[in-house]
Amino acid sequence: MKKIILSSVLFLSQLAAAQSLVWGNSFDTPADLQGWTFHDLNNNGNGWVQGQNIYHNGTTLAYGTAGVLRHSINSVPTGNANGFTTENDWIISPQIDLANTTGTITLAANIGRQRSTHTIVARELFIYVSTPQKEVPTLSDFQAMTADADGNDVQSIYKIQVGDSANPFPADLTQFVQSLVDLSAFAGKKIYIGMWSNRKTSGNNVQNINIDEIGIYATSFLGTKDVKRNKIVTQIAENPVKESLHLQLNPALKENTTAVNIYNAAGQKVLTIKYSGVIHVAGLTAGHYIAEITDGKTTERLKFIKK
Repeated sequence: MKKIILSSVLFLSQLAAAQSLVWGNSFDTPADLQGWTFHDLNNNGNGWVQGQNIYHNGTTLAYGTAGVLRHSINSVPTGNANGFTTENDWIISPQIDLANTTGTITLAANIGRQRSTHTIVARELFIYVSTPQKEVPTLSDFQAMTADADGNDVQSIYKIQVGDSANPFPADLTQFVQSLVDLSAFAGKKIYIGMWSNRKTSGNNVQNINIDEIGIYATSFLGTKDVKRNKIVTQIAENPVKESLHLQLNPALKENTTAVNIYNAAGQKVLTIKYSGVIHVAGLTAGHYIAEITDGKTTERLKFIKK
């Protein structure tokens, strides 16, 4: 199966309303991990890593090169029997800018099990909001969200949850499942996401999961005019691209005042340029990008792949 590419329409079939991609990551290349931090707090050599390709060989899931591609490169917490019940591993994102978002904000994760026997998953996800007092969080800021003053576990309301009775894994091992998390409370904020890979002797926890795609979507944006789906919108003439990004501009955009901002998968702006029909991107490393096209009134965001 061809790797599912994260795009502005990937999860829309399951969202309550049409939403546009704000930020996303597919974890396919080392560049996709730029800005992320990794923490193996129990120092046992396990932790979040870029996983291997996993195939369905007709019977089960296995590493290899033959069969149906189930997971290409992804983010996955590793683990083994030794010390497995005391795992305490974190992966923390770079800053995700939701300052211009409003309305409904949804985090969507495309997840699968790493082994056929793994049916229950309960990965906990914590949100840290940047403040004037502390723009960038430390690991301890996220750890403080996991327990109260008496050391009791704090249940996170922001949880990537799949493999349970409400959102089970498909019986077909070649299929993914989606987990949706409502982040509307953070509209207009700059946030960080911390995912906690914790394994305990009780509770619905499974260590090995594969996060192939993750994205944040918004229904509307401050200071922008939403582009109706029945209008002619900006198109990328050819995707993936190698040296040049060819754009066919939405007639609603004013060509002489339109700018193009390009963001990498970590949400970092890597290029800003005045609009022209051809944007030279040969200097960008291979990977997934978002092209933001705006004239100050109308803004569109399109996903493209740089070969």
